[in-house]
Amino acid sequence: MRVALVTSVSANIAELAAMTVPNKLEYCLRHGYSLIADNRPYEEAVKSMSNTLLSILADYDVVWTLDSDAVITNMTIPIHTLDCLGAGMTVCEEGIVDWNLINCGSVVWKRGCRTTYLLERLQEDEDKWIKWPCQQQTWLGAVAAGGGDLIKVAPLRSFNSCEWTHPGGSIGKPGSHGRWRRRFDKGRPAQKLQLMRVDASWRLHRKAGEPLAAR
Repeated sequence: MRVALVTSVSANIAELAAMTVPNKLEYCLRHGYSLIADNRPYEEAVKSMSNTLLSILADYDVVWTLDSDAVITNMTIPIHTLDCLGAGMTVCEEGIVDWNLINCGSVVWKRGCRTTYLLERLQEDEDKWIKWPCQQQTWLGAVAAGGGDLIKVAPLRSFNSCEWTHPGGSIGKPGSHGRWRRRFDKGRPAQKLQLMRVDASWRLHRKAGEPLAAR
């Protein structure tokens, strides 16, 4: 089993990355994973995400994409062993705000036809999602809400928990300033997934209307 942890590092967060990347390296060394720090401007990294992941997945069975501002606090559990992981892309339900279905700051991707199909469709629809709030995350959230097995939405905090660390900042408002501190926590029982995902899907239908179909 070849596993890579991938994080995006750009010049504007270099100081922060200097503190968080060693944490990721320690985790990878503990479990025999590879660490890939993709150093390029943020806008370029966003647009090239699909191609970057497809290229990495050609060499790895599992890829964990984790935001540069994330700190892993549970070093003992290998990410690829979590029971909540699906066959393709797995992401956690968003628990801080109600204007997003999922939180793409921490995502596990498994190599296979589902992931390839999803990333190719994401790339094809760039002209659409580039104009949307949260861009790719909005697109992926809509696909998840549409059902099917392309994306599995794991229960809240399965491997991504957030804490607002900016005093005086307004929690849960798009465009507010501050920093999320994300932590990798122990996975929760998979049998709870379906009810939570259905509830999250209903919320997106109500907020954003008809979701994008995965086809």
